[in-house]
Amino acid sequence: MDSTGIPIVDMSKLRGPWPERPAAIHDLGRACQTTGFFQVVNHGICAEVLHGALDAATAFFNLPTEDKSGLVSDDIRQPVRYSTVSEVDDDGEVKIRRHVLKQYSRPLETWIHKWPSEPIHYREKMATLAAEMWRLVSELAEAVTESLGLGRGYLASRMDRGFEMMALNYYPPCQDVAGAVCCAPHTDYTLLTVLLASQQGLEYFHRESGSWRPAPAGSSTLLVHVGNYLEVLSNGRYRAALHRVVSRPGAAARVSVASLPSFAMDESVEVAEELVEDGHPPLYRGSTLSEFIEFLSAGTRGRDFMEQSLKITGHKMHSDP
Repeated sequence: MDSTGIPIVDMSKLRGPWPERPAAIHDLGRACQTTGFFQVVNHGICAEVLHGALDAATAFFNLPTEDKSGLVSDDIRQPVRYSTVSEVDDDGEVKIRRHVLKQYSRPLETWIHKWPSEPIHYREKMATLAAEMWRLVSELAEAVTESLGLGRGYLASRMDRGFEMMALNYYPPCQDVAGAVCCAPHTDYTLLTVLLASQQGLEYFHRESGSWRPAPAGSSTLLVHVGNYLEVLSNGRYRAALHRVVSRPGAAARVSVASLPSFAMDESVEVAEELVEDGHPPLYRGSTLSEFIEFLSAGTRGRDFMEQSLKITGHKMHSDP
């Protein structure tokens, strides 16, 4: 565990023999169950790939506005979409909280030609990162299902058919004397989210203390957190991690790249039958990513989808602020 309280998962031990792997599986399951956040080390993605992706993302956001205008859309169903999130303060001044580029990235050959063609090498660098992050997610999914007692290959075929979206965010330097929440508290729809960020700003909700804590960051640091669909699959054993992004006075611009993996668009995520037993009935309904996107397109928050569409009548979701 590092100084921020986030568990550290050593991928080399997950790849190791007995007794290293069983111990690492146990530690991974514990991290998913307690904080829902963990940092991965010895993940095998070289620093050049990580730095290159952050550089490419930064270069894209630094392009002139007119070079990005063709990607602007309010339709969240678009496979590549650029948007700006802003708010008006008490003095009527518009504060830009973040710029966002979301792009489908799996199957890569289906979507890469829709990605930005500028800056130069953008597609090459982001495609390399997307492939590496999917490899890491697939490996982690094996270990997570093993920690749940479902077996290493439980999700293999569904991951082969799986879907990935990349979310790139640019947070301008803080304009507020007291700081600002630039990305409101939320959970992700994913099984597991893998995040790379240029610097700190991400905070996670620490359940035991009921407080927000900073997450580590750096150009070679990869964070992983539990998403809504893993909460469903695990029948509530592993809870989706609540997180936000906060900008502090004097903070420099922050760039992040996240891999958001899930099952295929129309493949339903269900509670694992093996995790339903006397005293622990199914707590969630099944749903597809397509249904979730349609729900969001109506202007509703993702966590509300969990509350309104997935929970079984009489089940109270774990409450976080």
